[in-house]
Amino acid sequence: MIPPRRHVAAPSSADRNRRGFTLIELMIVVAIIGALSALAIPAFAKYVRRSKTSEATHNLRKLFDSSVAYYSNESATVAGTIVAKTFPSTVGPTPAANSCCGTGGKCVPNPAGFAALPSWNALNFSVNDPHYYWYTYTSAGSDATAAFTASANGNLDCTGAYSTFERVGSVDATNAVKGGSAIYTNLDLE
Repeated sequence: MIPPRRHVAAPSSADRNRRGFTLIELMIVVAIIGALSALAIPAFAKYVRRSKTSEATHNLRKLFDSSVAYYSNESATVAGTIVAKTFPSTVGPTPAANSCCGTGGKCVPNPAGFAALPSWNALNFSVNDPHYYWYTYTSAGSDATAAFTASANGNLDCTGAYSTFERVGSVDATNAVKGGSAIYTNLDLE
């Protein structure tokens, strides 16, 4: 004997809503995620590179402030004769120029390398944390003709392109140290 046929009801609207996504809907979602990541990833990479430049600007500010303090101090010989005011003598690059510590990697600090050089000691300057840049300090003249340039150079991605940050200072007619309020930059994100 043949069993009787059971009546199968048409799917309700609740059953149709539980079926899931169609292939086209999934492809649209994947395309939207791809477009968003194509915009977000380069912007994030640029943000990371820009954050590395804060080391250079912070340390140049320290060098400028230390230069002003050094110039402002009175110095005399053992006999008591006042010595002409100057900035500390030229020094650098410290650590060695073109310090490439691997793509995206920071260089291991070497405070002893800074401490061994009298000009860095006079400026009370050292890099005690892992870093991206090497530093140079040049000076010339005395009293009203004294001037200096503090530089930070970096090879952030270990290529032949170098980022440069510089801050300059000089002495005006009133014997006060003046300097550019901004830092010169070239290829800051190289």
